[in-house]
Amino acid sequence: MAAEENAESDAPQASGSKMGIVLWLVMIIVAVGGGVAAPIVIGQMRSVERPEDEAVVPPDPDEEVVFIEFDEVTVNLDEARFSRYLRINFSLQVAESQQLEVTKKVDAKKSILKNWLQVHVAEKSTDDLRGKFGRNRLRREMHDYFNKVLFNDGIERIQDVLFSEFHVQ
Repeated sequence: MAAEENAESDAPQASGSKMGIVLWLVMIIVAVGGGVAAPIVIGQMRSVERPEDEAVVPPDPDEEVVFIEFDEVTVNLDEARFSRYLRINFSLQVAESQQLEVTKKVDAKKSILKNWLQVHVAEKSTDDLRGKFGRNRLRREMHDYFNKVLFNDGIERIQDVLFSEFHVQ
C-alpha cells in the first residue's frame, strides 16, 4: 500500500519538474533572443536617412572664417574661500557658410552651454588655468563640448574658440 502511494506521488513531481525545466528553457530562449534583437531594432530606429537636399557637407578648410561672439562668463574658481574668479569673453570661429546654422544652434542652446561652462570652470583652480597650457586646454575642452552638444553628426563646425578676455582675479 505504501509502495502504491509513493508511485502515485512520484508521477506528479516528475511532471512538475519537467514543466519547470521547460519554463526555464523558454525564459532563457526569450532572454537571449531579446538580447540579440535589441541592438538591431535600436540601430534601425537611429538610422533615419536625410533627404538629399539636407545632406551635411563639411566646411571647406580654405573657406573664409567668421567669428560668433559669446556672452561674457564669470565664474568663481575652486579656491578655499571663493575669493578668486575668472571672467572670460570669447568668440567661436566658424566657416562663413556655416555661420547662420551655428548662430541659430548657439542661441537655442546658450543656457546649456553657459551652464556647462560655469560648472566646468568652477572645478578648476588658478593652477589649472595658469599659462599657455592651461588656457589651451580650456579652449580645447570648450571646443569639443560645444561641437558635441550642438552637432550630433560628427562634423565639427566650430573650428576654434578664441579668447578676447581671460581675466583671473
